[in-house]
Amino acid sequence: MQKFKYIRHKESERLIDFLVQRFTYRQREGWIQKISSGAIKVNGEQVDPDWILVNRDIVSYIRPRSEEPKIDTRYNILYVDDLIVVVEKNGNIPISESGKYYQNTLLNILKEGEGFPELYAVHRLDKETSGVLLIARTKEVATQLGKQFFQRIPEKEYHAILRGEFREPEILTEAPIKKVKKDGNRVGIRQEVTPEGKPSKTLFIAKRVQQGLTLAKVKLFTGRTHQIRCHAEYAGFPILGDKLYGQTDETFVQIMKGEREPVYEPYGRIERQLLHASYLSFFHPKTGRKMRFHSDYRSEFLQYACLKNLVVE
Repeated sequence: MQKFKYIRHKESERLIDFLVQRFTYRQREGWIQKISSGAIKVNGEQVDPDWILVNRDIVSYIRPRSEEPKIDTRYNILYVDDLIVVVEKNGNIPISESGKYYQNTLLNILKEGEGFPELYAVHRLDKETSGVLLIARTKEVATQLGKQFFQRIPEKEYHAILRGEFREPEILTEAPIKKVKKDGNRVGIRQEVTPEGKPSKTLFIAKRVQQGLTLAKVKLFTGRTHQIRCHAEYAGFPILGDKLYGQTDETFVQIMKGEREPVYEPYGRIERQLLHASYLSFFHPKTGRKMRFHSDYRSEFLQYACLKNLVVE
């Protein structure tokens, strides 16, 4: 059962209006059906869709796992001790609860598969970004490690397949980034380059250029949401397979609704954004020892035959 605490942000708000606005993956009629069937309750009681929410109400949602989108449950544990877990994730699994995903998350899969009683993601990778991820085994350790990331102590490198061929060995992008103001048909999760944004710095290093694509190593000097994806689009080389950046918001919505296939000509159907977290370093929360972890991007990218000559050394 999924539970969350309602925090009032309107003077008077009906349950159905709140659900439609907060959880956009289901239409109003679908939420009404869920409320009427008793799958959604307020403070443990069945209510009607017009129920007026009160600050700190507990809204619960009984959602079978079968209703959630399918995920790739593969993972590879690189390191584990009493405080941390370092794992390689694939490109089709969210780390933690979000939107349509509640049970089908990496943290839940790890708990079920390895018997961890609790897990906390220290940093984030998008659902479609594969590679190395640091997870804390207690809330206290997560807070401690989180301070390292806030202070930009960990070192991170990525590899990406970019659409377009670099003419120079490197591209440095220092354009400020800010979340878009949701207006009309704008997708609210998109970030954009704007003078009002936060300072952001990304270095793209070409490793191989071929057939209209660039295999690039990516170094981050700041940690903004969607920074690599946003900067890649801004530089004119969006990530192959990115459904949000490098195309219109309308196209993104159509793909998310299943009205359009994720086809990127001339490369065909690409299921995920081809971005891989290939290196992470940090200091162990107990010993202080510097920990370094690598994850090979090739196995993930070679799932697409069109990339064979670009990816294989």
